[in-house]
Amino acid sequence: MNSKLNRKLGAKRMLALNVTLLLSGCGASEAPVVADQSVRPARIFAVGAETRTETHAFVGRVEAAQTIDLTFRVPGLLTALPVLEGQAVRADDLVAAIDPTDYQLALREAQVQRELARQDLARKRKLLDERGISQSTVDEAQALFELREVTVAQASENLERTRLRAPWDAFVARRYLDNHVNVRVGDPIVRLSDLTELYIIANVPETLIATVTPERVIGMHAHFGFVPEQRFELSFRENSGESDAVAQTFEITFAMPRPEGWNILPGMTATVEIELTAPDAAEELQIPTSALVTDPQKKYFVWVYDDATHAVARRPVTVGPAAGAGISVRSGLEPGELIVASGAASLQPGMRVRMLGTPVTELQRDER
Repeated sequence: MNSKLNRKLGAKRMLALNVTLLLSGCGASEAPVVADQSVRPARIFAVGAETRTETHAFVGRVEAAQTIDLTFRVPGLLTALPVLEGQAVRADDLVAAIDPTDYQLALREAQVQRELARQDLARKRKLLDERGISQSTVDEAQALFELREVTVAQASENLERTRLRAPWDAFVARRYLDNHVNVRVGDPIVRLSDLTELYIIANVPETLIATVTPERVIGMHAHFGFVPEQRFELSFRENSGESDAVAQTFEITFAMPRPEGWNILPGMTATVEIELTAPDAAEELQIPTSALVTDPQKKYFVWVYDDATHAVARRPVTVGPAAGAGISVRSGLEPGELIVASGAASLQPGMRVRMLGTPVTELQRDER
């Protein structure tokens, strides 16, 4: 009898223990999962009104701002030509020289003749004081002395002309002659190019010339194939007054300072980019494409950042076409609001984020 009672009590205890374990397991599976509320770093974009733009690109060629051919103004035998093509020269550097011997002798002769005329004039003035000669004789001696001075000045200038010097800092673009040859007056010796400023010549269609006003120009830049990552700012210099008879284009001259560290020379090719406001441009909001997120219904929204609480809130937006490096927003945002520009797909409502640096205000080519 006692053994049966013990077995019944043991079975009840086992049943109670199983029920307890079952209830405990059910409670654990139904416990709420806590969302990750850690602060995440994010890049923040400041929404601003952008003007719709258009960019035109043209092929251009590089030219020197100023080019001259140096020539001698006196003839002679070339005895010095110390420059080479491609060499840079400084202002007043010697470029070429001819044999100065004949011009030195001519100067010496003129100086002697002037001294004789000076002595003759002094004697005749003394005789005039003594009433030995007339005033007209003294005047003739005075005129002869002045002529001798002019001859000395001419001979001195001719001697100086036997040496060619660079008029300004320049680049030797071409050397026409070799040394030790006879040169005549006007024979080109070397070509010098002023490269402190470079010109870029591009052919622009007549339709653009006729419709573009200075107010629409946002910026002008040049690109070179050997430095594609850099843009060099250009300024307008002049344009041709007549179009090309075949291509119906106008030559536009742009100017740019010669950049340090790059050996950009006349004859090289550049790409000229002109950024303009669109003809019917109106200010619109543009945001990075990486700031857009889609919900299951394929509708767009962004995460608006609260600068006071550092929390983000979901905001539906209506977008327009892509424009340049971003996308236009037609409704849902106002200028001055802050939105998450990167990592938006991993955010949740109320999540707090930490701003990386300062808010970005300009669209980048790659926002991701």
